[in-house]
Amino acid sequence: MKWLIRLVLTCLLFGAWAVVGYMYVDYTLDSPLRQEPIRMEIPQGASTAEIGDLLKENGLIRKSWFFAPYVWWKGYARKLQAGVYEIPPGAEIDDILNILSEGKQDVVRITIPEGFTVEQIADRLAENEELGIDREEFLKAVQKKEYNYSFVQNIPSNENRKYHLEGYLFPSTYQFEKDIEAEEVVDQMLEQFDHHLEKKGIREKLKQKNLSIDEWVTVASLIEREGRVREELPTISGVIYNRLNRGMLLQVDATVQYALEEQKEILTYDDLKVESPYNTYKNEGLPPGPIANPGEHALEAAMHPQKHDYLFYVTRKDGSGKHYFARTESEHQANIDRSKQNQQSMGN
Repeated sequence: MKWLIRLVLTCLLFGAWAVVGYMYVDYTLDSPLRQEPIRMEIPQGASTAEIGDLLKENGLIRKSWFFAPYVWWKGYARKLQAGVYEIPPGAEIDDILNILSEGKQDVVRITIPEGFTVEQIADRLAENEELGIDREEFLKAVQKKEYNYSFVQNIPSNENRKYHLEGYLFPSTYQFEKDIEAEEVVDQMLEQFDHHLEKKGIREKLKQKNLSIDEWVTVASLIEREGRVREELPTISGVIYNRLNRGMLLQVDATVQYALEEQKEILTYDDLKVESPYNTYKNEGLPPGPIANPGEHALEAAMHPQKHDYLFYVTRKDGSGKHYFARTESEHQANIDRSKQNQQSMGN
């Protein structure tokens, strides 16, 4: 009889611990009370654990310890997607998981790739009929200076600058409400740029390097448009800074493309002579502003250039997207000849 009593007591004890454990897990994954929606970004490639940490940082759950097991148990492990989401007040953990897997939001999902220009973004938005954004209205919104971010107020006023906010529209996958206003679209992109500034202490790092935010973003935009292979971005960044420090013309082809307002596969010598403040074959230093909207990797490369003595680079033209780098003009010319040979071989 005693063994039966022990068994019942043991079962009751385990049951009590199970209930307490469930309540604790439920408490940690509960969303604290709030009155305002929370907008957050899930970066491309983020793990389930990293997503849990982001939810905690944004005050959407109390602790992230049990987030990954809970996601697996609920069957969302492979469904959570990158993007910028707006989490409404009162959303519980299951509601949040549903939103992050594109379940219950009446929104339009738009991906803005790294390196898109303002005009390319305008075209992509205008192509989506559900969104209802007029191209010209978006371009007007990008010229406005009234957005409530300190970095916007510090963008230099320069009459040669083509678009005031070029460079600051952070590339990501966004969830926009249908019939959203153009200014709200711009504001959400600026908000993501602001989050990027805040999360890595970038302002302090720029002060240490004696770089303004605008200079940093402009360099990053050159890197973004010139580099195709991620691991080469810091090397290209080093070339740009080396040439700036020596007072050399940057001679960046991407700035000529921006000045021409069209993408040409091959630039001619006449193209390199185009009269434009953005033509770094004719004008010293950086162009008047960014030439594209750089992504996180290009921004990181602009912050941390590789230390080397290279002053030149040329595409290999072998299908790899990589470059040959050189320290002298003679080395550079030899690399140009190698590139031409590669191109001929590819043609054969």
